[in-house]
Amino acid sequence: MRLRSTCITLKKRVEGVEMDQNTRDILQKTANTVRVLAAESIEKAACGHPGLPLGCAEIGAYLYTSQLRHNPQNPGWFGRDRFVLSAGHGSMFLYSLLHLTGYDLPLEQLKNFRQLHSMTPGHPEFGEAPGVETTTGPLGQGIAAATGMAIALKILRCRFDDTLFNSKVFVLAGDGCIMEGISSEASSLAGHLQLDNLVLIYDSNNICLDGPTSECLSEDTGERYGAYGFRVIRIDGHDFDQIEEAFETARAETDKPVIIIAKTIIGKGAPTKQATSSCHGAKLGRKELEAMKKSLDWPETAFHIPAEVSRFMQGLQKRLAHHEDTWNAALEKTLEVDPDLMKLWSSISSQTPNPDFVDRIWDLKIPAGKATRAQSQIIIAEVARLLPFFYTGSADLSCSDSSNIKWSGCIAPGDWEQRNIKFGVREFAMAAACYGMALTGLFRPLCATFMTFSDYMRNAIRLCALMKQKVIFQFTHDSVFLGEDGPTHQPVEHYAALRAIPNLAFIRPCDGNELKAAWIKAIQQDGPVAFSLTRQGLPDLGGLTRSRALEGVARGGYILHGDPGTSCNLLICATGSEVSTAMEVTRQLELSGLSVRVVSMPCWEFFDSQDESYRQSVLGGDFTLCVAIEAGIEMGWHKYTGRDGLIISMPGYGASAPEPDLREKFGFTVERIIRKIKSRLPAPI
Repeated sequence: MRLRSTCITLKKRVEGVEMDQNTRDILQKTANTVRVLAAESIEKAACGHPGLPLGCAEIGAYLYTSQLRHNPQNPGWFGRDRFVLSAGHGSMFLYSLLHLTGYDLPLEQLKNFRQLHSMTPGHPEFGEAPGVETTTGPLGQGIAAATGMAIALKILRCRFDDTLFNSKVFVLAGDGCIMEGISSEASSLAGHLQLDNLVLIYDSNNICLDGPTSECLSEDTGERYGAYGFRVIRIDGHDFDQIEEAFETARAETDKPVIIIAKTIIGKGAPTKQATSSCHGAKLGRKELEAMKKSLDWPETAFHIPAEVSRFMQGLQKRLAHHEDTWNAALEKTLEVDPDLMKLWSSISSQTPNPDFVDRIWDLKIPAGKATRAQSQIIIAEVARLLPFFYTGSADLSCSDSSNIKWSGCIAPGDWEQRNIKFGVREFAMAAACYGMALTGLFRPLCATFMTFSDYMRNAIRLCALMKQKVIFQFTHDSVFLGEDGPTHQPVEHYAALRAIPNLAFIRPCDGNELKAAWIKAIQQDGPVAFSLTRQGLPDLGGLTRSRALEGVARGGYILHGDPGTSCNLLICATGSEVSTAMEVTRQLELSGLSVRVVSMPCWEFFDSQDESYRQSVLGGDFTLCVAIEAGIEMGWHKYTGRDGLIISMPGYGASAPEPDLREKFGFTVERIIRKIKSRLPAPI
């Protein structure tokens, strides 16, 4: 659909605002205020990205004052529209609008842009300023996060009421976002699911950081998005009539997601730098800023906000608050006539597990001797019964990573009652969409794939951890022992890579009891958790883990065999599938007269957070040799074993072969481990 360059008559009007000349004038004044505030903040910081805030000022002025259903006095109310700035480098666009429209973001914080401890970091960070829906900066991820938010709202609309969750998710993306592969993954998924509550605004200004986009981008983005299943609208991004018609069309759309391709001028208003890459990622400079103010007939006073703009914003507050008041009344009316819905809403909105959740999971019967991926699937089914806000998804591997809820079907266009999401082979978008779902405050999603493919997801996992969002990542086929698929599918460096992400709890359980304890801790955890699960069956350690794992996994490491803090010949630490091997090694070594303490360390992050006395009770005392056994690279283990410890690990990549052959080749048989240990012990006198 192509909109006319001039819209003479508009049949649809935004509530409370009519696009007459007075409205155009105040919106233009607001847009210019955004321009000047952004440019001055960036100039004061001596760094930043003025191009987008100046180029998208008209879109922002209209969106935040005339289209977005939000309440600056309560930024977190559940029924709001969401706005995501995927092109996060343009953060002063968002900060200026949040300040102007009445969010608790004082002007002083704009003046402290990019300074230590300010509410206005260089890229928007969730939790730093009210009204920032998600951390953005790595380009394209905002589109995927917004897709996750839209999925969450579609589910809520189905489970509650069409009028309660009919809000929209707006996301502003730039050329870089469009070029990043994650935007293709997320947009393809959004089109497939017919997410009619998703509105993508493409700031199409023909410029990227390095120069004109003609040097690197020649696709017809509209045709591309049309093929995905989007409704495509093209507008002049500086024409308020076209902006209004586009957003009203998007608001009314009920069949498919919408992309508004807005042709804009990057850095608009900067006399010599607009429409060039020089204003994309660098301050304008004092002379250019002064020239811009002069061209806008703007006072020389720094950070000036016109009185008429302030009055306009103050006048909006009652109407913006009315959005929430109306929604709250509708919610109350819906819940008071349906006790079951009231119970459901209470659970979802509080994210509180059932009082008997721990007992139900801990006492759940699961078959012994199975792969932990298979055991986890049984737990997943029970978790889903107990937690109505728990959903699962997989990147086309649910039949193998065992992540699907067996008693439910898969979400599909027109069927949002199911509890499984088929993300397709879109690992990166899946991870970002899941933290987008979590950011609504109403969902606890799980997403799954083979561990080696966590590399595809890494930056989304990182942002999820940065925001401490409650997402569970189930990574299966977690070692070389998956066998014949070979080194392309056998993770070796991935334990270290995932453990390196701050705020991410990486848990590698050794049997069903540790796995149940891991699930309990994961639901209680204030942040993301990654499970490392096996393809191959594991021995059940029975009473040892049954009596100790519930507390031990929560602490990250615990003594499985032996006594705390006492002298012994050997201290053996292991994780996951290697714990049962360590126990068999111990049995044989003790037959030869050696004393051994075995420590299971399923989660380093939990263990490192324990007090010193506990850590000493587990790893302290006198011993001749400390040994670590794990089928990944050795990186990180020396902090526990000491520089003279023995680490039995993978020396490099794996190989394609049956599991027994791989154990022999890489030294993970009981016999070869015992030989290595004895070679490091002092010879008997």
